[in-house]
Formats: sequence, C-alpha cells, structure tokens
Amino acid sequence: MKAIVWTQYGSPDGLQLQELERPSPKTDEILVRIHAASVTAGDCEMRRLQLPLGLSFPIRLYAGLTQPKRIPILGQELAGEVVEVGDQVVNYQPGDQVFGTTGFGFGAYAEYISLPAQPDDAQGVLTIKPEAIPYEAAATLPTAGFEALHYLRESNLQAGQQVLIIGAGGSIGTFAVQLAKYFGAEVTGVDSIQKQALIRALGADHAIDYTREDYVHSGKTYDLIIDVVGKHSVARRLGLLKTDGVYHLAFARLRHIPLSWWVSLTSARKLNLQPAAQKKEDLDFLAELLAEGKITSVIDKVFPLEEIVEAHRYSEAGGKQGNIAISVTGE
Repeated sequence: MKAIVWTQYGSPDGLQLQELERPSPKTDEILVRIHAASVTAGDCEMRRLQLPLGLSFPIRLYAGLTQPKRIPILGQELAGEVVEVGDQVVNYQPGDQVFGTTGFGFGAYAEYISLPAQPDDAQGVLTIKPEAIPYEAAATLPTAGFEALHYLRESNLQAGQQVLIIGAGGSIGTFAVQLAKYFGAEVTGVDSIQKQALIRALGADHAIDYTREDYVHSGKTYDLIIDVVGKHSVARRLGLLKTDGVYHLAFARLRHIPLSWWVSLTSARKLNLQPAAQKKEDLDFLAELLAEGKITSVIDKVFPLEEIVEAHRYSEAGGKQGNIAISVTGE
C-alpha cells in the first residue's frame, strides 16, 4: 500500500511516500480503506515536535530521540470504507462507511489502516459516516468540530449571548462560528481581510479585520471568547470578557497555566486551557448537523496523498480558509 512515512522531525520534507505492507486487523480491529484524510494543526505540530503545554520532550522520548520510530505515519483524521473485520468485531461489517480519528497512534496518511472497533480514549473515535457526507467533508470534521463544540458546551452558552471568535476563518473557527449560531448566539468573528466574506457567509453577525480595527480597545465585552490563535497577549484580551465570562484558548503554552490560575483566583472569569475529549456521541451529533446541512465543513484545498509535503507547507503558510483535505484514493 502507499503510505507517507514520517522520517524526521522538522521540515515537511521528512514526509516521504513509500510502499508498505498492508496491515492485517487483529481479532478486535477493523481494516479501513482510507478515502480521505486531512492536515490538522496537530499533525504539523507533531511533525515539527513543537507541541503545547511542554509536551515536546516527553513525545520525543516516546517516539524516538533522534527520529520518529514508534509513530511511523502521521495523520489523525480519516474517512473510508471497512474492508475486513476481526473475529470478535460485531459493530462493523465490510462495506460500512466510517470516519473519525486515530488517537495517539496517528496513521491516516496511508491507503489502509487497522483500527480498534471499540477504541479507548487514547485510540481516537470512530463511527458510521452518513452517506450524504462526502469523504473529504467527513475527514475534516472530527478534530476541529470536537474543539468548537467543547468550547461552546463548557461555557454553557445560552441563546442571545455574545461570542467572539479569534481566528474565525480557520479550521476550528469556521465550525465554531456555525455552531455558535446554531445555539443562538450573536457571533463576532476576527480574522484577516481575505477571510471576511467567508466568516459572514457562515452566519457571523459581525466580522472584524484585525489588521484594520483595534477590537481589543473597542469597549465591547463578550460572554464567551474562543481564541484559536493565541499569538499575542492573552492577558490583554481578557479585558474583553464580561465579569463572569469564559475565555477558551486553543494551543495553550506553559506560560498560560499560571495565568489561568490567577484569573480564577482574582475574578469570576475563567481562562480555560482544556482540550476537548473525543466522544462518539459528539461525533454522531456533528455528523447529523453536517448531513442535514445545518453546518458545513469548509475545505480550502484538496491535495492528493502524493502531495502531502505541499499540503503541510500550505497549511503552515497561514492563509488557509477552513480545512485542508487529503484525497487518498484519488476518487
């Protein structure tokens, strides 16, 4: 089978197309022919070994000190078709269309993958793909969808509340805009001028070009802030929260942990650094919304598997709108 092998930390050039033996499922596993995968921020961070909250060194210890060995293939989102099931598998059968995440094992940049039929928390999540959802749309839904849904539920968002989404034109941001509107919030999206039309098309009530408008000093406050950028002073933007507001920060760094404690100790506000748990019921909920057209998976570009290096470069260039999909089968 064709697979993209992760040969070195750092540059996308370390991702190399190779021919590998097709895996065989264990008794409790299913073999999936992958139709589509994606390029997530997590894939790129893993490849560079630049991970949030001080995880880079322990991950290097696990994966390999000088080069990755225990995780030979990256890619954490997929959509495909079950082609073989183990003897103990009862919840899937050949021909089922499935999608989900691979957990800490990664492995989606390949034509085939063996996955647990009933994965635990570290093994990702898998479910049946509605036929109405194209493979690329399904493959780009889970990770960003989980995070966006998590932020909204953890803040106990109520209809009519004010939500500010910083980085609204990216993968998490585009889902967050749509889900916040689905739950009845008034949504303001912040991103570059190139993404203003997209943000409004997704339903945002207000779109701010951060290069032209100083929204931090606008005097407006919000019940919920979802920050999927975090490059500048988070402490400064905390002033945008209402007195009991919640600030969710994706891609948090170690320096944000004491800031989170300080915010909780000195005010009724909250700075939340916790990532989403991946649950099958949440993925089924998101898939239902996608199948019914209540949300959409925004895909900037679809790259063939053979162009994974270019896909990673494009992802890290910073201008993508929504998600990047990988076509594995070429269909």
